[in-house]
Amino acid sequence: MVIITLLLYDCFPPYWIRELPKEPQTAKNAYLSGTFQKNLPPLSPLTSVNYKETHLEKIKFNPVENTFVKTYVREVIDGNKFRRINLEGRGSYEVQGNWILLSTSEIETTEENWKFGETSKFSTKTMKSSSHRLLYHFDPLSDSIIPMLYETGYDEKPFGVVEGTRIPYSENEAFQISRKNYASKEYQSHVYTRIR
Repeated sequence: MVIITLLLYDCFPPYWIRELPKEPQTAKNAYLSGTFQKNLPPLSPLTSVNYKETHLEKIKFNPVENTFVKTYVREVIDGNKFRRINLEGRGSYEVQGNWILLSTSEIETTEENWKFGETSKFSTKTMKSSSHRLLYHFDPLSDSIIPMLYETGYDEKPFGVVEGTRIPYSENEAFQISRKNYASKEYQSHVYTRIR
């Protein structure tokens, strides 16, 4: 029993969340266009008057070229200090039924720091290539997409919709329950909803 548990733990996350299904799907291929955004509440402590933190995450799809731009913005105001981190991932996507595979080829990171009332600003910008791949699921009824693993700013966490999935690429009842549970989370929101 211990060996089986260790083997299952070593296999998480499962391989299939990095590729599309090989078999044809019953649903027609999802058509993705426009911008999908996570609904993220501020992360500021309720008792703090000097600290405010906001996050924004969105994915913009270009259906003509099958490309996307994924943006993550984090802004922190701490007293008179301001910090902004902006990650912008670019890449291509493929669709098979309701399954979408995002393949990021490059990530640009910009960080800005300054103090209110001062004219000087510290800013850095870096560009790096990427081979990040992650599978998403499209729900036509809610017009939303959700990743199989929770991730924010290309930082993946070991939990998500995939935990409720026993059969790869199955949209069965267990998958739908898991998707619904993770789509309704307010803290560490998983789902992206179309905004335009």
